[in-house]
Amino acid sequence: MPEQSSANAALSSPVTTTEPDFLRSLPMDNAVGAIVALTAEVYILRERLAALEAQLTSRQVLPKDGVELHVGNAQEQADRAADLEFFTRRVLSELSRDRVPVSRIDPQVSRYLKTHAETKAARKL
Repeated sequence: MPEQSSANAALSSPVTTTEPDFLRSLPMDNAVGAIVALTAEVYILRERLAALEAQLTSRQVLPKDGVELHVGNAQEQADRAADLEFFTRRVLSELSRDRVPVSRIDPQVSRYLKTHAETKAARKL
């Protein structure tokens, strides 16, 4: 197994100090590749939704432009607004979040993982 760089060392054990900096050593091509892959997935979802809407419309289950023109009752509008606010806050909070881990790792976990790794390494000898 190749030795991990110090930048990615936090990935081999629980995060107990600051959050790992995943993008510091990430080649820009990898980031662009991930964005392209996610964009492709979003487009596939758009195609599938369009096909589903077309099927529902052709079977007269959904009126033409039924999704675009849908307003919903007051409760549905409030629920969608709350969901949009939660989603937006969740995504944007990542831009300003603290680098301190949000969970606490019991020291026993770190000791267990260290012992497990040492045992595994000793078996290879």
